[in-house]
Amino acid sequence: MTTRTQWNAAQSSSTPKHERRSYVPLFAAAALGALACNKADAYVRPPVPVRTRTVRASPQAHQELRFSGTVAPEAEIELSFKVGGYATSLLTVRDSQGRTRFVQAGDRVQRGTVLASVRQEDYRQSAAEARGALEAARAAAVKARLDYDRATNLLASKVIPQADYDAAKARTDGASAAVDTAEARLASARIALGDTSLRAPVDALVLARSIEIGNLVSPGTLAFRLADVSRIKVRFAVPDEVASHLRIGSPVAVTADALGANIPAAISKLHPQSSADARTFDVEAAVVSPSASLLLGMVVSVALQEAATSSAAVITAPLSSLVAAPQREREAQALLAFVVEEERGVPIARQRRVIAGQLIGNEVAIESGLLPGERLVVQGATLLNDGQTVQLVP
Repeated sequence: MTTRTQWNAAQSSSTPKHERRSYVPLFAAAALGALACNKADAYVRPPVPVRTRTVRASPQAHQELRFSGTVAPEAEIELSFKVGGYATSLLTVRDSQGRTRFVQAGDRVQRGTVLASVRQEDYRQSAAEARGALEAARAAAVKARLDYDRATNLLASKVIPQADYDAAKARTDGASAAVDTAEARLASARIALGDTSLRAPVDALVLARSIEIGNLVSPGTLAFRLADVSRIKVRFAVPDEVASHLRIGSPVAVTADALGANIPAAISKLHPQSSADARTFDVEAAVVSPSASLLLGMVVSVALQEAATSSAAVITAPLSSLVAAPQREREAQALLAFVVEEERGVPIARQRRVIAGQLIGNEVAIESGLLPGERLVVQGATLLNDGQTVQLVP
């Protein structure tokens, strides 16, 4: 044991000090390198599954643009009585359960339907009195005519003076004027009698009713507010670059989630002045064949075809392929997209900064950042970083 200890001591003393120190940093470096390798291996991300499509530039001959619109009647009508009196009747209808009730908002009425009436007795009496006055005036006119004819003969025989003849003629003219006045009064009385009933001027939807049976109605009192549903229109707004291409009569397609089918329409009015706040132009489109399922106030989608302003091709990308840039790198209209490139046979995602333009259907026009032929990631873009390995999913 003494010999081994002495040999170790001798061996240790025979080794130079600077050689002994040089082993320490080598061992430390090796240990740190192994540790680093282990950590790197622990954080290697597996390839991200993505779907891609080839970027293509397509001609922009026509682009379908969609705008939100609202269904509106061609006109709203306020119905008032022209004569006064107590309301004595209202139109009765049957509800969905077969029960009778008075007409109310939401009911549809046909043209010429009597909606309400006021008491008619006084107006019937006035019409009867006017009729009697007309008959008396006509009888007086007949007598005056006979007197005039007699005076004419007597004047020719020089039996009466000229003054008597002139008086007979004046009575005839006065009687004729009295007949005209009586006829006008009778016509006015008949009109007033007819005005005791309030009729729907067109096929309409009742928007509001403001009278009840027993109300004392004055001339001009609002009784009903109607919507002309014989013609339906859709109101929507477009930006100036779209408004400049629209023409009266241009076809549009109206769709609603509740309907499921396209309803044909045509542009009927273009307002010449833009709104002050939104800087958009109001447009109206007349529905070609109004449907009862197209309710007033319903929000619909209006699709129209806009002719391209240039013949250049345009690159489009689905919204799912675009990712918002980090806040510190964000620019106006700048978004991120990823394309797949192969490096040593391994598919790698590469980040592209793109400038998005207007919406074209369900996609967006790309003004810069993508080139035809590149493989654009259309699903899985939100999971990627620049340089990330990916797995292509068919």
